[in-house]
Amino acid sequence: MNSTTFKDRLGLLTILAYFTLCFVLMLAENGGASQLPDTAKDINLLKAMQVVLTTVLFILPANIFCRYMRDERSAFLNMGAPPHFYYALTAAACILFALPAVSGLESWNQLIHLPQSFSSLESWMRLKENDAEKITLMFFQDKSISGLIINLLVMAFMAALSEEIFFRGLLQQMLIKNKINAHVAIIITAILFSAFHLQFFGFIPRMFLGIVLGYLYYITQNLWVSIIAHFCNNAFAVVAMHFYNQDVTTEGTANANQPIGVAFVLLSVAMVIGQLVMLKRFANRINTIQ
Repeated sequence: MNSTTFKDRLGLLTILAYFTLCFVLMLAENGGASQLPDTAKDINLLKAMQVVLTTVLFILPANIFCRYMRDERSAFLNMGAPPHFYYALTAAACILFALPAVSGLESWNQLIHLPQSFSSLESWMRLKENDAEKITLMFFQDKSISGLIINLLVMAFMAALSEEIFFRGLLQQMLIKNKINAHVAIIITAILFSAFHLQFFGFIPRMFLGIVLGYLYYITQNLWVSIIAHFCNNAFAVVAMHFYNQDVTTEGTANANQPIGVAFVLLSVAMVIGQLVMLKRFANRINTIQ
């Protein structure tokens, strides 16, 4: 084993160990009783804590990893140059075309039930997801333009930036550098990305989005492309929730009562694949010219 291979394997093991530690701590934190914020001050404090948490959990470790474990340092994340306009446009289009599939997968995911022997676990998971949805709705109590801008910054931009840096920029890239098939690496990263959110009844649609983000980054080799796509996905949700939010009940989300047909889901997936194929062809032409 040469020094480069050893360094790649050590880097991957370090990232996986760090992810496991964070995942266990998140599980432990979610295992306790939740106290929902009840004042505007508490809600604003929670937003600030979310920014700090995403920075400490994802952005700071990524910078430390690149500084001490990669010869390329900051260039390792492929964030040095702004993306081609077509890349950015395709990223937004992929998310737009993916929305029906995400909605359909979410409604089907909500209908999944664990075996009877795990009924208490299912009840706990649904309770936690309902608590998370209630907190999300509280984030949108401020209907001012400034409230919308803050939510876009916290829930759309910071989440997209931090999660893409860690999952696509570090984890997916290190899996590929360790000779794991790129398609397998993208799927593994998407599974871990979805699992980290600790939302079982939204696991499948989030994994699907993770796969789309993974291919956007893999095809373009520019992390800003997947960040733009991730931001667009979150921003669509933030804007929709700002102008129209719906009460959360203990029976589940509204999406579960408005299923999307299989044909629409398949059409949505096909349109996303079409966009990715065209993006791949365009990226190949650009690389040939260069």
